[in-house]
Amino acid sequence: MRVMKPMNLRRRLAVAGSVGVTTLIATLGLGAGIAAAVPADPPGGATPVYPSFDNGVVSGIRDTGSDTTFFMMQKIGDLYTSAGLYGCTLNVGTELTLYNTGFTSAPGNAQYYCQSGANITTSDTADNWDRTEVTQGVDDVGSGAGQNQLCGASVLASPLPVDFSRSSKPAGTACGDLKETGYAKDSVPLEAFQINPASLGTAASTSPYASVNGGSVGDVGLGWLPGNATGGPYTGTPFSNISNADNGGAAGSTAYRIWCATGSTRIADWGQLTNLGPNEVLPNVTLTAGSTTATLSYAVSTAIVNAPVTDVTASGNLAGGTTISVPANSTVGTLSANAAGGGSDILSANTGATLAVGSGDPIGLAVRPVGVNPNSGTEATWASYANSGVSGGGCASNTNTNAPSDPNSSTATGDNAGPHIALENNSSQISDFAGADFPSDYGSQAIEVATSLYFISNGVYNSSPYSASVIINGSKFSGTKLSVNGGLNSTAAVLNNTYATARTLFNIYRTGTVRASTAGFLNWVCDSQSAITKQKDNSTGINFDTELTTVVGSFGFIRLTDASAVATGGNTPADNVSGGGINTTCASALNGGSTAGNGQPAVTAVANPES
Repeated sequence: MRVMKPMNLRRRLAVAGSVGVTTLIATLGLGAGIAAAVPADPPGGATPVYPSFDNGVVSGIRDTGSDTTFFMMQKIGDLYTSAGLYGCTLNVGTELTLYNTGFTSAPGNAQYYCQSGANITTSDTADNWDRTEVTQGVDDVGSGAGQNQLCGASVLASPLPVDFSRSSKPAGTACGDLKETGYAKDSVPLEAFQINPASLGTAASTSPYASVNGGSVGDVGLGWLPGNATGGPYTGTPFSNISNADNGGAAGSTAYRIWCATGSTRIADWGQLTNLGPNEVLPNVTLTAGSTTATLSYAVSTAIVNAPVTDVTASGNLAGGTTISVPANSTVGTLSANAAGGGSDILSANTGATLAVGSGDPIGLAVRPVGVNPNSGTEATWASYANSGVSGGGCASNTNTNAPSDPNSSTATGDNAGPHIALENNSSQISDFAGADFPSDYGSQAIEVATSLYFISNGVYNSSPYSASVIINGSKFSGTKLSVNGGLNSTAAVLNNTYATARTLFNIYRTGTVRASTAGFLNWVCDSQSAITKQKDNSTGINFDTELTTVVGSFGFIRLTDASAVATGGNTPADNVSGGGINTTCASALNGGSTAGNGQPAVTAVANPES
């Protein structure tokens, strides 16, 4: 005789839709107490109403766009999709009553709809009752690309439907009905790489870096100058702060001159940032025995007048007490006494004054502002910051105006011949570039990386150590965040928009095409127990809203909800992106407003109820 295995209780409840909840409960003898715990269907039906827009039909929704928020939205999308495990009981036959009474599709699709009055005790009517599935697209990444795809722009069409776009910048003008829902706060600091290249080797004799101190270079960002010991101490000024407000701001600022300027005002050499005096280093100066003429390899930016001078590399070439004078923008200096010997030497002139950042004398090491995907919201934030105060300007389109190329002529061929343009938020690519530029020459690779600058999402920097690092010959070097406009990106500074590149992270939809399933998900992300009372995640025992906050925080961001306070005083960050200064765009009534969140849903109407 065959022994029948008892049916699993969970399986029995799962088939409730085919035999009826009441009949099943009576059969199992679970009693009226359990029956009373069965939740009622949520409001909605054929004419969905916010905030959850329940309509009882299984849907798939897809986003594209921002690299910055891709991994976070994967987790959030997975969390919402998993909530569907406790969603409605799906229909199994056309003879049963459907939740959505407006259903008019072919009977063969009836199984994709929820049954009316068929909830079980584990049904969660607040969190994805409709069993919507969320997926993240990766074609043409970047905030701008995502918005264009959402709008169906022919220049960046998507092969798959796009229901909303991930974006680390505000809604643009790709189409006229874009609406943003800001659900997290971030910032964009500048990253430098404090590496002592000499610890990894001396640049090969064929390398263009061999002409700088014989190819043995120290930590440029910390103030190493030619003639200094590579391990220190360094006589230069460490580069620890970037500003778009110094030197008069606008086109005179350090930020503009590095990323945007193309003429004589461009900061192209590290010495302009670190060789500020009062002991200014003059590298590769040609001296002639018996002559007072000193020929410099680079023009000085500010006149040097009767400054005491020493020869760092050949102490016997200049007598004690010798001074040097060099006119501004000149490469010819005059010594107060004839040189005793000749050669190409490194001189140090004590000018008695300290120059402004950006006005130092060149040392022969180029500043490398690494290019970033121009569709990126991170790039757009930095471009607005660097170009702030300049009408048009060199960064009006993007920050890649001065993006560096391969400095090694022997490898600057084919695909490696053009500017190095990295994806956003992945500085590890900088060492990949260097490895391709100088195969097996680790000293040159390290110099290339050490002279590079790269802006990055603070959230990514905080949560993804690899993405914020570089790898040279198997050794990992973490990037170092610099101050921006003299400030650090503390939570309070970012939330109040007093940090120069504070920004909001958005999900963007179209008011003219948004579906109920998309609107319900966006409201679920934005809401913090105001209109949607989220329930317990039965797989963890934790409330879904708590899990949402944890997910956002785990990626280094600060969650914003429909109840978040607006930045104190309505501050706009120095990046001049006004949309980044709104903290409560999850609350539809507060878009552009200045009062605290009032708990309203992000989306209050849908163009397609999916009925």
